[in-house]
Amino acid sequence: MKKRITNLYVLMHALGDLFILNTAYIIGHFLSDNYRMIFDTKYLQLWIYLNVIYLFAAQLSGTFDMYRNTRFFTLLSALLRLFFFEVLFAFSYVVVFKDFNQTFKLSRELLLITYTVAFFFTMMWRFGFIKIVRFYRARGFNNRKVMIIGAGDTAQEFKAMLEHKIEYGYQFLGFYDDHPTHFKPEIQKNILGNIEDAKQYAITHQIDELFCALPYKEEEKIKSLIQFGDENLIRVKIVPDLSRFLTHHLNKVEIDYYGQIPVMTLRSEPLENIVNRFIKRLFDLGFSILVFLFILWWFIPLVAFLIKITSKGPVFFVQQRSGIKNKSFQVIKFRTMYINSDAHYKQATRDDQRITPIGKLLRRTNLDEMPQFINVFFGQMSVIGPRPHMLKHTEEYSKIIDKFMVRHLVKPGITGWAQVNGYRGETKDVTDMEGRVRADVWYIENWSFGLDVKIIIMTIINMIRGEENAF
Repeated sequence: MKKRITNLYVLMHALGDLFILNTAYIIGHFLSDNYRMIFDTKYLQLWIYLNVIYLFAAQLSGTFDMYRNTRFFTLLSALLRLFFFEVLFAFSYVVVFKDFNQTFKLSRELLLITYTVAFFFTMMWRFGFIKIVRFYRARGFNNRKVMIIGAGDTAQEFKAMLEHKIEYGYQFLGFYDDHPTHFKPEIQKNILGNIEDAKQYAITHQIDELFCALPYKEEEKIKSLIQFGDENLIRVKIVPDLSRFLTHHLNKVEIDYYGQIPVMTLRSEPLENIVNRFIKRLFDLGFSILVFLFILWWFIPLVAFLIKITSKGPVFFVQQRSGIKNKSFQVIKFRTMYINSDAHYKQATRDDQRITPIGKLLRRTNLDEMPQFINVFFGQMSVIGPRPHMLKHTEEYSKIIDKFMVRHLVKPGITGWAQVNGYRGETKDVTDMEGRVRADVWYIENWSFGLDVKIIIMTIINMIRGEENAF
């Protein structure tokens, strides 16, 4: 029954997508002033073709590969792939068949409007549908009965996740472990029996999924559970105990196959992909050029004049900082302090007497960082990334903070996830830097173009309203 309901969800997605696509096609005819041709032979052929290529694009994009724990970002990525393939196939149709049936006269504007409208409403439809389904499951409907084999720390964390993510629709029935006396009394009360009891219970109560959270040393028991699941049509899923390798700083791992051998990657790094790096670099170049054309050409002379009339010294402050792969480079900032001997060793503090009057304004609004778009243009920095630290701080903190050096896997940025979440300014103690490192590592593991855009918007908002730690 539950499998049929899952298939029904997929069918509803497909029918909803097709309804929106065809509605957008009709809207496109009217908005492009092409409605008189809607029943023309070549446009009827195009209408049929658009529906057919949707099915192929949906298959290629994996847009129907949805699970109860599918994240919204994963869904958005699948939708972007879906419409990329649809647009590619649609315009290919126009090019390939341009010499038949006057296809070359087909309105490109019509196709553009159709897919723009369709993408917007399909996104609303898909996200809305998943919200409704998760709300439905959170109320106890369409749930799957699950049990956990093993009651160790990994099993306890997994149970806590199931209870927290009730929208996933999993009904936890209990733990089963061969060594219940090894656990605390509050855990023992949830252990319903040993592993053999679990097998019998799973058959009797028609368990949907069985999660195995046994340690690796229980290899024979794990193999026995997998065989039991295969023989009784019960899906067995392994919850690996990675506590010896991972810390709470990491949020996901990836499995790759080298031949037929699975290899676990302990850290997801989207920017290790050359296409993602190209996209990020293209954005950095485009964004920095726009900043030069619209802002820096007049802003730098203005600030330079203000700096010169308020204090002696150069306009720019240039300092060696740690970059990608821990290679040092010279970062460029507006000079915001009076000339002093501690500039390369001592951080700025609140009410720091070294800061000039114009320097206070520049620091409070983050405008002192604007010259770093020069670093971005020459590829030493990115618009978004972990902030580069002084060489002295890199040497000090790398010895006492776990994963500090991970920050140097990517280019440093003018602003970053840590900064927009309040981790900026003076680091009074190690815990301040630990919070910054956690945020930076999270960014590296979860990078996306959309996340970079979000950080830029958050940075602008923070610049306008001001930040407590900006001094």
